[in-house]
Amino acid sequence: MSYQQAFFSKLKECYLGVRIEGERGLFKQSGFTNLLHIKQKYFENIRDYLEKEELGHLDYSKLYDFFSTYLNETGTPFFYETPIYKNIYARVYSNSKDVSLFYKTQNLYYVKSDTIYKPLTLKDEKESYSFHFLTDDFIQNADNNKNKIIFYLQSIENNELNIKVINDKNLNLVKVFKQNSSEFSEDFLKALKKNEIIIKEEELKSIFKSYKKQNEIDFFIHKNAKAFLKEQFDLWFCRYVLDGVTQWNEVRIKSLNKVKKIAHTLIDKIAAFEDELKALWLKPKFAKKTHFVFSLDVIKTHAKESEELLKELFKDSNFKKQIKEWQDLKLVEEGFKLEDIKNYAFLPLDTKHLSEKNVYKLLSAFENLDAVLNGELVKADNFQALNSLLPKYQNKVDLIYIDPPYNTGNDGFIYTDKFNQSSWLSMMNNRLELAKEFLKDKGSIFISIDDNEQARLKILCDEVFGEENFISNLVWLKGNAQNDADTIQRNQEYILSYAKEIETKPIRTIKQEVRVKAFKDEKTGKFYYEGAGLTMGGGDGGNLENRPNLGYTFYYNPQTNDIKPLLDYDKEFVKTIINHDELYNDNEELIKQGYVPIRPPKMGAGNGRWKWALEKTLNELDRILIKNGKDGYSVLRKEWLNSKQVKKDEKGDYYAMVEKENPPKSFIDFVGSGVGTKELKELFNDKVFNNPKPEKLLKRICEIASSEESIVLDFFAGSGTTLATAQKLGRKWLGIEMGEHFYKVILPRLKKVIGGFESGISKECGYKGGGAFSYYELESYEEALRECEYKLDENHIIDYKKSRKLIKTLQKGENITLDMSGYEADFDPFLTLSNLYGWKIKKLYLDEKGVKTCEFENGEIVSLNTLDLIKLEKLKTLIWWE
Repeated sequence: MSYQQAFFSKLKECYLGVRIEGERGLFKQSGFTNLLHIKQKYFENIRDYLEKEELGHLDYSKLYDFFSTYLNETGTPFFYETPIYKNIYARVYSNSKDVSLFYKTQNLYYVKSDTIYKPLTLKDEKESYSFHFLTDDFIQNADNNKNKIIFYLQSIENNELNIKVINDKNLNLVKVFKQNSSEFSEDFLKALKKNEIIIKEEELKSIFKSYKKQNEIDFFIHKNAKAFLKEQFDLWFCRYVLDGVTQWNEVRIKSLNKVKKIAHTLIDKIAAFEDELKALWLKPKFAKKTHFVFSLDVIKTHAKESEELLKELFKDSNFKKQIKEWQDLKLVEEGFKLEDIKNYAFLPLDTKHLSEKNVYKLLSAFENLDAVLNGELVKADNFQALNSLLPKYQNKVDLIYIDPPYNTGNDGFIYTDKFNQSSWLSMMNNRLELAKEFLKDKGSIFISIDDNEQARLKILCDEVFGEENFISNLVWLKGNAQNDADTIQRNQEYILSYAKEIETKPIRTIKQEVRVKAFKDEKTGKFYYEGAGLTMGGGDGGNLENRPNLGYTFYYNPQTNDIKPLLDYDKEFVKTIINHDELYNDNEELIKQGYVPIRPPKMGAGNGRWKWALEKTLNELDRILIKNGKDGYSVLRKEWLNSKQVKKDEKGDYYAMVEKENPPKSFIDFVGSGVGTKELKELFNDKVFNNPKPEKLLKRICEIASSEESIVLDFFAGSGTTLATAQKLGRKWLGIEMGEHFYKVILPRLKKVIGGFESGISKECGYKGGGAFSYYELESYEEALRECEYKLDENHIIDYKKSRKLIKTLQKGENITLDMSGYEADFDPFLTLSNLYGWKIKKLYLDEKGVKTCEFENGEIVSLNTLDLIKLEKLKTLIWWE
């Protein structure tokens, strides 16, 4: 093999990364399979170019050193095998600021992390047994869904164990591990014993662990591959020339120039392909599989001629499926009959159970469809959803709460050991940058996290939202005892919070009813309780020099309780005299009469001040209360009570219940972590989700950072706690989730919520049921890749072949329209337009010809026959990209 051929082979290996040929079961047909096939074809173009060039063997070797250093397993350029071989999460100097968080993948879009399971044979330490892992039926994950793999024992023969690796179905074989456990199943251990396989459990676990770690891969896309590679190449080339070149002659100089020319051309070609992927990643995605859920009371209240409409819907041939769903959700009894429906006010009606004709009959009955909906539930990768929905929600969200994966290794966030925290930070950074654009200027974001990534997340959020917009690092005391902890129990998690603009003061005070001790005023006979002190707190604002007129003296007679406020100092000397004795002039006459001078306590090196001006104090003198304690006299305010509020306890002491408003505390200790699990068990009678957050925790966050009619966003929706809480508190909401629990947990949970099933905070906030929402999916990056093919020309490398099916070109001079005839069942062009333009949908109906039509709030009317790519030019971004 020549040096040139060897370079081709090595470059192909590092550029193409994952092998897909000749490996049975590695991939079913998928978008990523298609992408690798396209890359293989594109590499032939690179190879054609290289074959026309000729270099010496040393230069080929050096070129390979460079490209293998900056291309990962999937061919994405970044700091891969660089001298900084470990992740770096220190703050380092930059041109734009003193310090900045650096991590190797920070200029990448994080797409997914996955493990490519291949057939493999492993042996025990003594090489007595062979474990053959078989992947014939393994299905690779789509997008960033995390499916658990299942190991089955297929057979044991002559100390050879055949282990079936699968993730999509149950087999009639012995499971290796217990359900949702890392412990071996009893059946598996019995099978080993029966076949006289003698091996320690720890060693056995190590074999399976080694197999699972065999080929972990992060999929990224570089934001600016060309600039990055050229910058790194120039640095590398300079070092190569200075350190490696000892002979300077014309031949060597020409050779070096050729190396640079070839490298720059390769960089251009690699970057061109990366830019195509970036454009496909960033293109908005089609909405599809749209359905609506309305509680019966919403239909009766908001739909025209609702009684007749409901009668028609109840006659739908599919309505028996709706009744079955209500029974499965435990919203009606097993023996429920349609005539019993009058006894149920809030039953959730899902349009997926209706014929198309009845769906549009229902939707067209609402005067303003978007106004009726409380929320929107989207099944999609959260980056794709945020990117596609940004025009619709930009600057409109009051509160974002997310509970992202904590990157503990046990939370479903699969990563490679080499870049675990770096991959996590890229994933978070990509999404937080987009999420910031959703917030109103008065909006805020709250992020749950634990010790594992809290410190790095804080630095990352400082960069995304600005250090000046940091609100607090709330501590949630979960109450989970860890009596077997090796060092100190970890009984807390954190909730980082940031404002979009801190000057807008986005956090609300907490209203709480508290019991206070009541007193009867001797002079007026009115009841009061002791309020806050009149002394200012610390800081510059509490110094007298900032407000020179607020340092007056209270002359107080402890015998008569008489109070005389007097200004007994010269305001001109406030900034120059910091000694009390020198600043104030005692009123000797009052002191002789038994009055005690009470002045604001000193604040650090300066003089203190009161909160009230002298004029206000004189006008409300009956509210001033002076108490003598161990630290001397203090000045308080009396807070008057209505006599009806005042009661006597068993000891005869007066008390009252009053509502107080205070800033939220920096810790939350009133709800434990087990409450969320209990709430879900009440809903589903089973443990359907690990570590869900309790509704009471989200209630507190919603109350301090939003109001009724606010929009609340959760793009790591998980089990749907944020959405359920927002619904019960009268907020609008947007939820994004891509996992299988979208249909298994979140959707049924929200149906039960609007159906009036009492759980969580329902009773506490007086929520009985009722509401409406839409739910749908977005076309995924995986699907978009599947619809691409290799078409190399002067403008493009990748062609989105679905566009040729969607576009109908008419005669010259006429419009170009989207032809949705073959895609109506899946794709929803109206919701897609709503997301692209930010238009609210007012009405959905069938026109006089039976064609699906949408009227938007801005008056725009679009039907399936008039999806004009000239007029609605943003539609082009779905099928062509820059």
